[in-house]
Amino acid sequence: MTRAQIWHSLEEVPADLGASAVTIGNFDGVHLGHRYVLDALRENAAARSLEPVALTFWPHPRHVMHTPGDPALVTAHEDRDRLLLLAGMSGVLDLEFTWDFAQYSAEDFVRVFLVEGLGMRCIVTGADTRFGRGNTGDVETLRALGEKHGFEVVVLPDLPFDGERISSSAIRAALLGGDMPEATAMLGRFHTVSDTVHHGFKRGRELGFPTANLGPRPHGLVPQDGVYAGFLTVVEQASEHRGIEPLVGAVTTISIGTNPTFHEGSDDSPRMVEAYVHGDDTLDLYGDTVRLEFVERQRPTLRFSSVDALVAQMEIDKDVTRRTLDGVQPDVLHRR
Repeated sequence: MTRAQIWHSLEEVPADLGASAVTIGNFDGVHLGHRYVLDALRENAAARSLEPVALTFWPHPRHVMHTPGDPALVTAHEDRDRLLLLAGMSGVLDLEFTWDFAQYSAEDFVRVFLVEGLGMRCIVTGADTRFGRGNTGDVETLRALGEKHGFEVVVLPDLPFDGERISSSAIRAALLGGDMPEATAMLGRFHTVSDTVHHGFKRGRELGFPTANLGPRPHGLVPQDGVYAGFLTVVEQASEHRGIEPLVGAVTTISIGTNPTFHEGSDDSPRMVEAYVHGDDTLDLYGDTVRLEFVERQRPTLRFSSVDALVAQMEIDKDVTRRTLDGVQPDVLHRR
């Protein structure tokens, strides 16, 4: 293989992949716990001259099986796969999870997708892994199948975080509570949300703070309402903007909420994600796809008694953002 790739079926897996080492999971957030497994996968693959491959699924199995507590996902689909590749995978097999797919027995899943489909000779996994119809497969199942089909099983202990297990659910709770340092520590990077920039009410432009407005359902978990310090990167430009140097890691004040100053008493006010990029009040990002990195929550969303009071607070917010981000660098991973 000459370059890392994402495949969505076994038919897309290249014939020249060769023998592989594999790990399987949902990898929501691609957090430090996941990175620990992925790093171990790369090391075990290199020691055995194998290609490291991550097998993952979309949609999330809980969303398809309608199990209690269907999770809001931390990371968007494409961002998750991109982060897996950036973790050093030779390839990512991203399979569509359906009700029919869930009916594969544990042995058939391993045989069809891992042994025959990916040429697996080693699997790296956590001690609590479950797979196959009804989640009947576990580590002991893998060991028995490894003896039958000729692959090694490497079982890793959990990576602790302040004595607790790092998990997507813990990161989700931190984001929904606005605790960005906690989320960042577990992710090993700043949390991101991305979307195409939409036209809004243009109130910010009228007030001297033009904002890039994301759509109503951006990609990635939107944190708790409030004002945040962060960065903005243009990851794909609209056709009319090509030829203009795209923004990378621009200092940004991000606002999440329903604009209560302008929607007082309204029960159906839209929840907005708005980004004010410092330094260029004529900036046009309409139609561009942007990625926001959330560094720190500055304050909650407030309702102001007048537009003048709102503008005064926005000036304060801008200064707080600059101080917060002084000496902070955007994540290099998100520039790619």
